[in-house]
Amino acid sequence: MKLTTNLATRRYINQRQLDGALIAALVLMLVLAGYQVAGLAQNQAELGRLSAPSLKTGGPSSPKLSEAQLKAQARQVEFANQLIEMKTVDWLALLNRLEEVVPAGVSLTEIAPERNRALRIGGVVKSFAALRSFMENLERSRGFTEVFLLNQHDAKVGLTQEAITFEISCKVAPL
Repeated sequence: MKLTTNLATRRYINQRQLDGALIAALVLMLVLAGYQVAGLAQNQAELGRLSAPSLKTGGPSSPKLSEAQLKAQARQVEFANQLIEMKTVDWLALLNRLEEVVPAGVSLTEIAPERNRALRIGGVVKSFAALRSFMENLERSRGFTEVFLLNQHDAKVGLTQEAITFEISCKVAPL
C-alpha cells in the first residue's frame, strides 16, 4: 500500500479554463445584446413607417365624412347591433322559462327571437282549451309580457287526428 500526501494548502483552480469559460459567456452575452439592439432598431423603423401616414394627414383623426355617409354608417351600425342583439339570446334561460309554462298537450314547433326582446312561438295543440291554458300560463308568468295570439287554424296531424296550429307573439322580460 502506497500512501500519498497532498501538500496543497488551497484548492486548485484551472485559471486558463475558467478564463476561457468567462470569455465565451461574455461573447455570447454581447451577441445576444447585439441581436436585441437590432430587433429594437427594426421595431423603431416599423413604428416610424406606420406613423408617417397619420402625420401627413394632420394627426390620428379620420377624414371628414359627409352627412349622408354618416347616416348610412349609422344605419349599418344599427343593423349590426340588431343582429348582435338577436343572436345574444340566452337560450338556456329562455327554454327553462318556457318549460315552466308549457302545459301537457302543447307541442312547440318554432321559437324565434325578434327585435326588442320579442319572441314568436309556434306550435300545435290538441284542443283550444290547451291553447288557452298555455296563453294564460304565459300571461301569469313573470318571464313573459304582452302575449298575443297572432293566428290559429285547424290542421290534420297524420291521417286521422285533428289539431290546432298556432302562432303567439310575446316579449321576454329581463331576468
